[in-house]
Amino acid sequence: MVSLRLILASVVLLAAVGLLHLIGATLPAQAQGAIQMGLDMNTAGNTASTLGPIERCYEVAWSGTPFDGVADRTIDVYVIGDTQAPIVYDAWVTYDNSKVHVLQTAPTDPLIKMQGALNLSGYQAGQASFAAEYSAPPYNGIAGNGTLVRVALDIGSSGVLAFDFAKGAYRSQAGLHSVVTGPGQLAVNTGCPAVGGIAELPELVAGADSSRDRVVVTAAVAGAIGLTLIATYAARGWRSRSVRR
Repeated sequence: MVSLRLILASVVLLAAVGLLHLIGATLPAQAQGAIQMGLDMNTAGNTASTLGPIERCYEVAWSGTPFDGVADRTIDVYVIGDTQAPIVYDAWVTYDNSKVHVLQTAPTDPLIKMQGALNLSGYQAGQASFAAEYSAPPYNGIAGNGTLVRVALDIGSSGVLAFDFAKGAYRSQAGLHSVVTGPGQLAVNTGCPAVGGIAELPELVAGADSSRDRVVVTAAVAGAIGLTLIATYAARGWRSRSVRR
């Protein structure tokens, strides 16, 4: 009886794992190509569909008035791996608000790749939450590696200004893409940080997926857990019947 109980439990567990694998394999988040979303501290040569040399740390001279509401410098949020134009994205950039401010008006532009889209960007001290969406056709997004957002900076002090991502998400008409984000540094009146004579560059990290796709993944996991519980209950029930007999 023990062997039959284990066989029953194993069959149901294998079914659960198989279902989860099947659902996960067909999710748009898994099916689409990966997007690298990073920060280029030198915008020269960048457009919506082209990129110049990417400078993840860049040295600049500055002698302006601190926090005067005027753009002292621009940096770019770029994407690589963009073979299909975006229809919605999130690029939440974080920074030290005591050293630099992000301007909400031009030359800041969250719609470089998505002309005519709904600008959903929001701003708070230390974080600029850039976002845009096409709620309905026509989708006029621009495909290709290039600038997603141009960010205007109002510098407040010298030193190394560090920028990072709180979130990076990207969807094309084909579905949700996985995202890897890469921070950047602007060295104002100083040199880029170095270790052993080599400029120290921040590492790329996995970005966040969209909440709607997380719901689908959660449902799949819950289904698999449910099947697992069925297997456990069946095994225990079989054992109880065996004992009663």
